[in-house]
Amino acid sequence: ITIIKKKQGLTYEKFQNYWKNEHAEIVTRSPLVGTYVQSHPIYNDKLTFEDTIDGIAEIWFDDTNAMRSLAATKEYQDIQNDEKVFIDGSAVRLIIAEDKITVEGDISDCKLIIFMNKSSNVELADFRNDLVDKASHYSKNNLNRMKVSLPKIAGYKDDKSPAWDAILTFWLDFKVDQHYIDDVASDFSSFSNNIIAKLCNSVVVQEK
Repeated sequence: ITIIKKKQGLTYEKFQNYWKNEHAEIVTRSPLVGTYVQSHPIYNDKLTFEDTIDGIAEIWFDDTNAMRSLAATKEYQDIQNDEKVFIDGSAVRLIIAEDKITVEGDISDCKLIIFMNKSSNVELADFRNDLVDKASHYSKNNLNRMKVSLPKIAGYKDDKSPAWDAILTFWLDFKVDQHYIDDVASDFSSFSNNIIAKLCNSVVVQEK
């Protein structure tokens, strides 16, 4: 999972168009890249505007070795060079995560993504277990499907930590309003002292 911010000076429309129509073609040239999904935050006057995250890219690999192998290829160099055209490189955050599907259902074009950092007084293992348990029993109108993405434990070694301790994805049956978003964030607020919620359009660029 790569969390990105647009390059300063680009409009959101130009950023999203370039990412979807130009950069995606470069990413998918590599045979090592599996499913590739872009999540484009929806910005309008009916939603709370929060601009620290302008895009979320998800790439699936067969395993971590395939992911490491990509870094040594010309295709990866091409990807990195093209990112300089539209992405603020200093703001990129990469999270190697494993997904847990907690609500089975259809994937839709509209989804709500919630980024969470655990409270400082909670052990990481307790946070992860309790969050997955809550998500496994979660139900709400308009919710089709849900997953919890948890960073690999290796990301916490050597006094390091990922940008986010969990990412929740809710696939919705239509574009909901700010009240719905706030309700969902509130439902999970007890797990975190820092939450950002983004309503996104989902673009499945490649699926395999």
